Amino acid sequence: MQKIKIILTLIFTLNFCMAFAHSDFYRIEDFGNVKVRITTGFNYEEINKVFLLGQLAEQFAKQLNYSEPIFLDFSHYYVGNCEPDYFISYDKGKIHYTWNKKSNEKDFLQNNSIVIRQVSRHFDAQTTLKLLEYAILNIDNIKSFQKKIEYKKNYCQWNINSIDTTLIKKMLDEPNSIQVNQILNFKIERDKDFKYGVLYYLQDNKYTIFYRGYDGDRDLITLDNVYDFKRIDYAYAVVFDTDSSFYFINHKVSDRHIIQDTDGYYRPYKIEYMGGNKVSIYFYDCFIINKNRGRNLIYLMCKDELIQDLDKLINKE
Repeated sequence: MQKIKIILTLIFTLNFCMAFAHSDFYRIEDFGNVKVRITTGFNYEEINKVFLLGQLAEQFAKQLNYSEPIFLDFSHYYVGNCEPDYFISYDKGKIHYTWNKKSNEKDFLQNNSIVIRQVSRHFDAQTTLKLLEYAILNIDNIKSFQKKIEYKKNYCQWNINSIDTTLIKKMLDEPNSIQVNQILNFKIERDKDFKYGVLYYLQDNKYTIFYRGYDGDRDLITLDNVYDFKRIDYAYAVVFDTDSSFYFINHKVSDRHIIQDTDGYYRPYKIEYMGGNKVSIYFYDCFIINKNRGRNLIYLMCKDELIQDLDKLINKE
């Protein structure tokens, strides 16, 4: 009987790992003359966030009277924190992959365009707008001084065009221009045609969670980042501000809850409303070899309490 249990456990684990096996993918959206691409590994909220940045970039290009094509290319380093890197060029968006010559990308764009690449775990409006402003105002210098560079960091092995990256980072340390601050103040909601319930909007480089009812909107909390956003009912949402902390939203904001002993877990959590004022938060990583690699947490809405390990609680009783 014990052998059967072990075999069934192994089968379950292998199937679960196969279900989570994946390869990176990209999503693309166009906003006027701005094309946005993000390359990532799972359905992170960062996808929705960079599309908000694309909308801001479209507005900013109009303000600067720039109507030529712009390509914002986001490489999402999702397995942990990293030192961000930035690249600016004027070309057709081609990446030469040094790790595999057969997989070299052809010209991604039909025409030469401003190309702004970012490699980071999180992408923000202020950085993106400052990069775009610099590119538009210095387009002739970019064409003249860009050169082929080799980049071997953050799981990227590229040969790409860019101007001097130290110059880019130095520029980002400078104060915002009046024009950048004006566009940052532009308010963009996560979902178009949103009618009522819980959502967030981007404004002034921050994310505000709000509730929209029949009597209007009510801001609930403003965060520096939204790592994940899971609406489990029109009036309920779980909002992660980091990869291990969240707020529960239900017309009001819960305490900030910390998920303990995640061992660097980096995938989106599986979140389900269980009814009866309970929410399940589940994570499992078959590549983490220790006892904490998977766990089912229960959030009790009425008590604003997080049970860190349901199995441990059941076994204790």
